[in-house]
Amino acid sequence: MFCAKCGAPAPDGARFCQNCGAPLTIQGGVTHQQYPQPLTQAALPVPVPPKQVRRAGARQAGSQNPYRQRITELRLQIKQLKLYLKQANQQMSSTRLGYYESSMFVPSGLMRMGYKLFEDWRLLGPQQQKQRLQQQIMQLEQELLGLQQAQEQWRQQQQP
Repeated sequence: MFCAKCGAPAPDGARFCQNCGAPLTIQGGVTHQQYPQPLTQAALPVPVPPKQVRRAGARQAGSQNPYRQRITELRLQIKQLKLYLKQANQQMSSTRLGYYESSMFVPSGLMRMGYKLFEDWRLLGPQQQKQRLQQQIMQLEQELLGLQQAQEQWRQQQQP
């Protein structure tokens, strides 16, 4: 299990996150899905295309696209992170919906303000998670764009 606030692993049966101290027994306090950290350019070196001289009509061995596999991996990672982002948005929406449905039964004044602060506190973890996912998606999309540009340059060099 993983904490919904910070994403740290939590042992089964734990009531509070050992990393951030958030309660794990509230609805949405525990998630069973791990949000993977994307691979950065430092972790996986980008393959450098071989410099080749092509003869007219002759195809040399080794002219296979060096960017294709990493581009495919990045696209899959981005899709997966976008699904996690949708889940975070749905979790936030259900928390807000629960607040609006039940807030009409809370008396006005200080109690309603306290109730709103409690709702804001419950949304803090999912909001931070959403921001982290958006940053990861943006980084991967920037890396993907760079690889696609390098791939296009490589393809132009491969043409006779």
